[in-house]
Amino acid sequence: MSRHPWLLGIGLVTLIAGIAMTATDNVVVVVTIGLVVLGVGGVLLVSLAFLLVGESEDRHREHHPGG
Repeated sequence: MSRHPWLLGIGLVTLIAGIAMTATDNVVVVVTIGLVVLGVGGVLLVSLAFLLVGESEDRHREHHPGG
């Protein structure tokens, strides 16, 4: 996880901001923007998980070229 701390930080900040925007105000525009920000944060975190899995598979292939 130490390779992409900025991506983890951005994902967590957008996730928390989306939760805060959705929970604090009842104005439709703010809730809608909050849900969009929440979705972007979720996509970033899931993408980070897939990136880390892919990088670990690449490292494994480099250390074991025959399989």
